[in-house]
Amino acid sequence: MQIPPLYFRSLILLFLFFASCTREKPLSEVSADHTSLPRAIQYLEIVKKVKDTREKVNYLDSALASVEDPRDTILPLLLDYKIYYHNTLKEYDSSLYYTDSLIAVSRFQQDTSMLAMGYYRRSRIHFYLDNHEEVFRNAYESARLYLAIRDSTKAGRRSLEMANAQHRVGDFSGSQEVGTEALKLLKPKTASDSVYLSSAYNTIAISYRDLDLYEDAAAEYDNALRFATSHEDSLRYLNNLALVFRDQGNYETAINIFEDIVEKTGPEHNEEAARYIDNLAYAKWVQDPESNVEEDLLNALRLKIENNDQEGLLASYSHLSDYYLNKNNSNSEKYAEALLETARSYGFKPSELEALGRLVELSSGEKLKEYSLNYITLNDSITSANLKARNSFAKIKYDEERKQQEIVKLETQNAVQALEAQRLRIQGFSAGLVALLLLVSLLFIVYYLRQRHRREKIREVHKTESRISKMIHDELANDIFNVMSSLELSAPIPVVDKLERIYLRTRDISRENSDIDTGENYIEYLKATLANTTPENARLIVSGENNVNWAKIEEEKKIVVFRVLQELMINMKKHSNAGLVAISFSQNKNFTEINYSDNGFGLPWDEIKKGSGLRNVENRIFSLNGKVTFESEAGKGFKVRVCIPL
Repeated sequence: MQIPPLYFRSLILLFLFFASCTREKPLSEVSADHTSLPRAIQYLEIVKKVKDTREKVNYLDSALASVEDPRDTILPLLLDYKIYYHNTLKEYDSSLYYTDSLIAVSRFQQDTSMLAMGYYRRSRIHFYLDNHEEVFRNAYESARLYLAIRDSTKAGRRSLEMANAQHRVGDFSGSQEVGTEALKLLKPKTASDSVYLSSAYNTIAISYRDLDLYEDAAAEYDNALRFATSHEDSLRYLNNLALVFRDQGNYETAINIFEDIVEKTGPEHNEEAARYIDNLAYAKWVQDPESNVEEDLLNALRLKIENNDQEGLLASYSHLSDYYLNKNNSNSEKYAEALLETARSYGFKPSELEALGRLVELSSGEKLKEYSLNYITLNDSITSANLKARNSFAKIKYDEERKQQEIVKLETQNAVQALEAQRLRIQGFSAGLVALLLLVSLLFIVYYLRQRHRREKIREVHKTESRISKMIHDELANDIFNVMSSLELSAPIPVVDKLERIYLRTRDISRENSDIDTGENYIEYLKATLANTTPENARLIVSGENNVNWAKIEEEKKIVVFRVLQELMINMKKHSNAGLVAISFSQNKNFTEINYSDNGFGLPWDEIKKGSGLRNVENRIFSLNGKVTFESEAGKGFKVRVCIPL
C-alpha cells in the first residue's frame, strides 16, 4: 500500500506537536563529559543508564520533545528506542503509534535502512498481537527495502519471519517456499547469522514434517544441526529429528535420540527437560503399548505446569489422552477436555480440533452431538482459514510484486520520456546547428562572392588601366611622335619642345598603367618601378620587403600595393620635392603593413584630401577592406601607413 507523502508530512508535524507538549525531565543524571552534546543525545545517555523501563520511556519522551527539526537524524533512533520499550511493557497501541511515526520520519528523511526497521518493528508488534497476516505483510516490505540497500542478511531474516508467520496459520507449503528463499539470502559470516540460518533450516524441516515429507524433514534437521551455535539449539533440533523418526515408525532410533537428549539436559533447563521426557515416554509407549510410562508422562506434565509451558501442555494432554484410551476412558476424556481448554486459551486450533475429535470418540448423547457439531464447525473454519491465509499471503506477495512492477514500469516510462525529451533536445540542437551551419555557409558564400567580386573588379580595373596604357602607347604616343618628326624642320623650337614634353608625359602615363608582374619577380619588379619613378635629386630607401611572404599574398592585393606605392611616388614627384623617400614593409598573422614617408614640403590635411591621387590610394585600399592613414603638415614631410588584411 503506497501512502501519500502528504500523509507522512502531516503525521510528522502532528507527532512533533505532541512531542513538544511533553514536559522535559531535568538532565541531572548527565555526566559532565556529555553536557556539550545536544539535549536529545544527553537524554539518550540517561536512557542507557537507568534500569526501570518506565523511566526509560519517560526520558525518551523528553528526548523527543527536545527535537525541533524533523530532518534531525537522531529522531528515527529515538523512535526505535520508544517502540522497543513500549513492546517490553506490552503497550502495543503506543508501539504502533510510534512505529507509524518512525516510518513517516524515515520516509521523509529518505533513510531506507530505518524505514525497513520501521516495518520490521511493526511486524513484531503484530506477532505479539497474534495477527500473522500483518506480520507477513510488514516483514515482506521490510525485506524488500533491505534488498534495495543490498543488505541481504537482514532481508533473509525478515523472510524467515514471513515463513514462520505462514507456518503458524497452516500454510506449510508457503512456509517451506519462503524459508528456502531466506536460505539464499542468509550468509553465515557471524555467529548470529548462523543462528538465523539454522532456524531457517528448522522452519523448513517443520513444514516438511507437517506435509508428511519425513525424509526431506530429516535432511533439513541435519542441516539445522550443522549450523547450530548453542547446546540448547542442538538438543531442540535433535528432539525435532527424533519426532520425525517416530512419525516414520522408526521408534528405536527415535528412542535412542530422546534418551541421549534427556541425559544431556541439565536440571537448569526444566522446561526443555519436561518436553524431552514426555516425548521419550510417548515414543516408548507407541513402540510398545504395554510399557509402563504413566509415571514419566505425569512427571513431564507436572514440570510443564510448574513452568507454565502452555505449548508443552498441549503435547502432554494429547499424549496422556492417547495413553489412557481404552485403559481408563475417564482419564482419557479428562485429559482431552484439558487439551481442549488449553488449546482454546492458547489459541491453537489444530490441538483444539484434535481434542474435539477425541471427545467425539469418548462421548455419547448430547455431549457427543455438541462435540460433533463443534468439530465439524471448527474443521471447516480451520480449512477455510488456512485457505484464506494461503490466498492472503499469495495476494500480499502478488500485490507487492505488482506494485514493484508498476514502480519499475513508471520508472521505465520516466526513463523513456527522459530519453525522448533528450532526443528532442538533441534533435532541436541538431536542427539549430544545421540552421547555424547553413547560415554560416550562406554568409561565407556571400563573403566569398563579395571578395571574388572585389578581386574581379580590381582585375578589371587593372585590365582597363593596361588597355588604356596600351592605347596611349600604341596610338596617342606614336601619333605625337610622328607629328614631332614631321614638324621638326619647319616648326618653331618651342612648339617642338612642348610636343616632346607631351610625348614624354604620354609615355610615362603608359608605363604607369602597364601590366604588372605579380609572379616570383614581383618584389624586384616593384622596387625597380619605384626606383625609376624616383626623381634624380631624391634618394629611395626600401626595407623589410624580404620579411613579407609575397607568395601567399593574392594577386589582386599585389596589384593594389603596386598601384598605391606608384601613386604615392608620383604624388611625391609632382608635389613634394623630397630629397629622401623611405618605404618599409612588415607582416604579422593578420596584416601586411606598409609605411611610406618622405621629407618633402608636406601639406595641410584639407589640401591633401583635395588631390585625386590620394583619393585613389584610399579607394584602392578600401577595396581590400584595408586601412590607410595620412600624416602631413606643411614643412614637415608626408607619411602614409597602409594595412592590408591577409
